[in-house]
Amino acid sequence: MREKFSCWLLGFGVCLIIGIWLLGFAPAGAMGGPPPKKTEAAAPVVLAGKVFLIDDFESGSLKSPREWWVFDIKKGEVVSNKDLKDGEPEAVKAVGNYSFHFEGDTTSWYCGGAGTYLARPAQDLSVYKNVQMDIYGNGSGSGMLKIELYDDDDGNWQMGQDPDKGYAPLYDDRFVYEEKVDWKGWKKVIIPIADFVDDNPKVGDDIWNPQQAGGSGGLLQVQFICIANTSRGIVNFMVDNLSLTME
Repeated sequence: MREKFSCWLLGFGVCLIIGIWLLGFAPAGAMGGPPPKKTEAAAPVVLAGKVFLIDDFESGSLKSPREWWVFDIKKGEVVSNKDLKDGEPEAVKAVGNYSFHFEGDTTSWYCGGAGTYLARPAQDLSVYKNVQMDIYGNGSGSGMLKIELYDDDDGNWQMGQDPDKGYAPLYDDRFVYEEKVDWKGWKKVIIPIADFVDDNPKVGDDIWNPQQAGGSGGLLQVQFICIANTSRGIVNFMVDNLSLTME
């Protein structure tokens, strides 16, 4: 009887040891621990070729494929180019069926504007040297288009803004360029990014850094601000084929 009990005890001990050994291979997290870390290869850097098309508005929508926000302006909408045939031949040929129409009036220069978010993971926009677009002017009284580029300096991929100060960025750089629209018809406009100036010194790092490095989202967004030629004036022009270019 004692021999049988000893054999049973020995067998139980072996089973207990095997069970403990197997538990050592249970997935992490099964007993409430941290989940296993998944090792992933670094995402490839995406380049869009010599031209990075931001929007040509051919969808006829400001919601797709790229979403735009529009603020304060009387008319900020996609319109047909059917009757807009005058201007530089190269620009007339380049425009498609639709463009972004800005029209409004003001009693204090500012007429409103629009913007769109650009940043995507593993998207390198630092290789581009120019902002390019086709603009349809309605003569010398068309107004001025201010182009704003925002880069990410606090590494959160978002634009922190102060609503009490005209939604000025709190932590990130804003680089601007003003294009006076004083012509009639379509015109191709190419603006070297080097000509943009830091509009908010001592906010951010005051350096143009569109690259995604150190957790930064790089070039976050582009925004248009429409300004009249006089304090009590109007703006009226169209924008098409907004792009970043290498040359």
